[in-house]
Order: sequence, then structure tokens, then C-alpha cells
Amino acid sequence: MSIVKEPIGIDFVVKSEPWSKEELKEFRKLMKKQKSELGEKKRSIIKEKARKVSKSKQPTS
Repeated sequence: MSIVKEPIGIDFVVKSEPWSKEELKEFRKLMKKQKSELGEKKRSIIKEKARKVSKSKQPTS
């Protein structure tokens, strides 16, 4: 990956609003449901792949 330059007149900065307690509660409920549907075997495979990616050297530009 490399740094993307902003075109003239375009601002890539995103100002996000904090989540309300209700939105956060709903999001956590959704993540819990998806995690339970995924299964332990698939989660362990995903964790291993993420670990490999995080250990590999990422190009700086």
C-alpha cells in the first residue's frame, strides 16, 4: 500500500460522530451473533492469517 494524495479540492478527512449507547449495543449484539455463526474452526483460521499479515513487513510507500 502507498499513501494516496488528495486531489485538489477534495478532503479525505472524515469526521465521524460518536456512537450512541443504543447504536453501540446494537453493534455488539450483531458482532456476537456473527461470531457465533462463524464457528471456532473458521475463527482460528482467520486469526492465524491476521497474525501472519501483521508480522509480515509492509512497504512504507
